[in-house]
Amino acid sequence: MTTASTGRPAVIMIVEGRVPPGGRDALEQFSADAEDYFAEQGSSSARLQWDDADPERFRAVFEYPSEDAFELYDVRTRTDARFMALRSRFVSHLAGAPLVSVWRETARQYCADLVRAYWGLLDAREWTGLRAILADGVVFEWPAFNERVVGADAVVAAGQHAPQDWVVRVISVLACGEKAASQVSLQLEDGQEIILSTFWEVRHQRIARATEYWSTVGRDPRPGWRRAWSRPMR
Repeated sequence: MTTASTGRPAVIMIVEGRVPPGGRDALEQFSADAEDYFAEQGSSSARLQWDDADPERFRAVFEYPSEDAFELYDVRTRTDARFMALRSRFVSHLAGAPLVSVWRETARQYCADLVRAYWGLLDAREWTGLRAILADGVVFEWPAFNERVVGADAVVAAGQHAPQDWVVRVISVLACGEKAASQVSLQLEDGQEIILSTFWEVRHQRIARATEYWSTVGRDPRPGWRRAWSRPMR
């Protein structure tokens, strides 16, 4: 795929996945064959990238000049027989289902989508994809633990070495400009449920900072002075 972009895109769609051993040339050929179709659908830029550290992992990036161009493309993916045939051919070249992320330039929507992408990648243990949406110098802080981790590689490594498996459920994401807040339930394999309240900062289309507060559900007793007016949540 070639690049033909002449300005900042309104929408970026990223498709990430793997090819089977020896499958790189086949995907390259598919990309060349499909280039004209994607240009017709309003993608101002389409390019195929390969991971230098893992020659079987790829990322296809599609950029759209406007929200309308992307929405029109989205409709055609469900109604256009030519696209459906291309999609079937594309999937046949892969080793497993691809991961699709959509990032919007509209600041509020973009930040919300980026935060949701973070939790989805964390839940799936997709470490390469997670690393891609973090700024190189990202800072994660946990005030309750008096703890800070600096750098995208360190953040990813810390996640990889967590002592328990987890299931992530996003409760809510709110965004304003380049800042966002999320509330997430983290269910650990030992049965604990932790509620995470995280405050995010986004810079240059990457997560630049996160400040996170942990609350273990049901761990602390209700304060006696408040019991006259409160009741257990569960």
